[in-house]
Amino acid sequence: MKSRFKCPSCETILEFDRALVSTVKCPKCGHLVNEAKLQDYVNIKCPHCSQNLMVLNSEAKNDFLCFNVKCKKIIEPTKPFVPEFDNLYRIGKLELLKDDDGNWLSDDKTVILKRGENTIGKKATSSASSIQLPTSDPYMSRNHAKIEVVMKPDATFVHRFSDMGSLNGSFHNDQKLEKDDVIVLTHGDTIKLGHTCLRFVQEYQA
Repeated sequence: MKSRFKCPSCETILEFDRALVSTVKCPKCGHLVNEAKLQDYVNIKCPHCSQNLMVLNSEAKNDFLCFNVKCKKIIEPTKPFVPEFDNLYRIGKLELLKDDDGNWLSDDKTVILKRGENTIGKKATSSASSIQLPTSDPYMSRNHAKIEVVMKPDATFVHRFSDMGSLNGSFHNDQKLEKDDVIVLTHGDTIKLGHTCLRFVQEYQA
């Protein structure tokens, strides 16, 4: 899944694969941005040309121009942004956002993630998922997707979302994951498993 990214040093436009990259090096100025710094960015899909753009949270709060030279149209902010605090992130959680078919079988709308590997699917006696969602959604697999929660050296947590070969696929912000895609989740992202839509929430601790 290719994204465009503006070098914070010289503003050269770089294209890279988010599923594979851990460090981005600008070929023009040599500036390095590692994975920790990439967490300062948010992924936004241009509504005009559908290009994936990595934009600094601080810049994406206001109108900005698409990086695609064939587009360069104004993009208005539509995504909720994480407030700029110096506090540490907690491990994230998922909140039920949409269940049009009424398949969610519990009053509890929150799914708590844990450090390590969280495999996710619908609740069933034959499911091997560590998180079994209380749903009868016929489009969700018993072992549907995975969120790996990793603690980094700076004591913040990164959440890596991927599909586990589900029949109907997994979606991140309405975009279907390709095979072997690994998406780093940010606060406010949506994930869709079957017909069930959840929002990723990452809070702060002092």
